[in-house]
Amino acid sequence: MKVYPTSSTIHTVNASRIQMVDNLITFIREANELLQKELDLSPANQLVTRIISQLSLQLRSHYSPEEIQTVLSNDYIRMNQRNLQDKLSEAECLVELSDSRDICKSESSVLDILTKLPYWNIYKALVSQELTRLRQFIREDVQTEKLPIIFVGSGPMPLSPIILHLLGDVKIICLEMDSAAYDASCILLERLGLEDNVTVVMGNGSEFDYSSYRQIFVASLVRNKKEVLEQIIRTNSDPLVAVRTAEGMKKIMYESIDESQLNKQGWRILGRTCPEENLVINSTLFLERGTNPR
Repeated sequence: MKVYPTSSTIHTVNASRIQMVDNLITFIREANELLQKELDLSPANQLVTRIISQLSLQLRSHYSPEEIQTVLSNDYIRMNQRNLQDKLSEAECLVELSDSRDICKSESSVLDILTKLPYWNIYKALVSQELTRLRQFIREDVQTEKLPIIFVGSGPMPLSPIILHLLGDVKIICLEMDSAAYDASCILLERLGLEDNVTVVMGNGSEFDYSSYRQIFVASLVRNKKEVLEQIIRTNSDPLVAVRTAEGMKKIMYESIDESQLNKQGWRILGRTCPEENLVINSTLFLERGTNPR
């Protein structure tokens, strides 16, 4: 005989979910206030590392659309989301910078160390998804497929460009505006022996001339995505752009693209990748030129 839940059971479950959402909002607030006052956001600060790890874990959980809307529309979160993202971005870059420098000091195989990093499989899963979708949009254009890829915002630990090269057998040109990240990534790529296939250029993605390139990636931590996309469409007549964004509760951690504005800016969405629960936190939009901006 099938047993149906009683109304009291349903009420208890709903109350539990409401309390969970309230607790999440409280935790996000506490995490933000901690990160705003801490002067050291490097991995040496174990308190910061622990809080960010806990936040990331909670945001990877499954939430209903209503729960997501409740959190994202919370007044405190709406007012502080950008500042929180700035601190999280700074902390993530410092982790990558520290890891990159430590790896370059090691006498072991750099590639072996990279593949054993806890986040290597996350990046590999994301890049594999992106390459599969990218090849669908390129279709049978072999000439385009072999053209260099520009990767905007590669950071001090350019795992995505490295994996793009290894999986796609294509040359990658990294665009990095931070001098410390630029120096660290150049040394890392030299240690890997990939400096001829994955090169780094110092520059801001919002000022770069994209006219000579077809395939362009924009990293999730790029904080001026709108300006970068404007520069791409200004300098390139036929771009194919993969821009990383965030969906659902992940918007707390990473800047998301305002998809409603893309058409007005002259873009058309070709497709997207979706995050994998408990693994890939980002999604990726694939764009090409659409109608003229209004």
